[in-house]
Amino acid sequence: MKKIVSVFILFAFVLFGAGCDSKTELDTLPLGGNFSEMDQSGKMVSLFDLKEPILFVFFGYTYCPDFCPNMLSKIKKAEQLLGENERKSVRTVLISIDPERDRPETVQKYVNFYLETATGFSFDRNTTNRIIKQYAAYVEKARDGVMIDHSTYVYVLDKERKTRKLLKSTDSVETFAETVRLLGGNPI
Repeated sequence: MKKIVSVFILFAFVLFGAGCDSKTELDTLPLGGNFSEMDQSGKMVSLFDLKEPILFVFFGYTYCPDFCPNMLSKIKKAEQLLGENERKSVRTVLISIDPERDRPETVQKYVNFYLETATGFSFDRNTTNRIIKQYAAYVEKARDGVMIDHSTYVYVLDKERKTRKLLKSTDSVETFAETVRLLGGNPI
């Protein structure tokens, strides 16, 4: 039942966000946002610790065969469309949904393979589940016990760490870049 409710809530936000593409301003969505949690290495982390005013946050894992590497590659291409100051205003954050296999240093190394300035977080299972719920994300271990089905959205957060847009995996590289511009992609 929780799975159905999470998928329904996320679907409603995507429909809402899809109508925002032609706007010059982005509305605030009532999901996601900041968190302050202890990662698996015992370090307290918060999205406010990151200096960039725009965050691309998504859920994934280092063993992901398709979405995660494709999304990181797409974000890298989008960053290449941005000017230098715009690039400095955005940071990608991958929150691991596989804390049993993904240690903080593993996730960090994984995201940095694609993006030098990206940040990877790995928390214990309870913390991970709280953050997944906060973002109304969908995550479920596949029957094989190895793969993990998960939502494929990128949550775009502003400097107040409020979710301003959900980007879909099918959105173009240009849409990702334009979202940074709409949020005033200038470094703080």
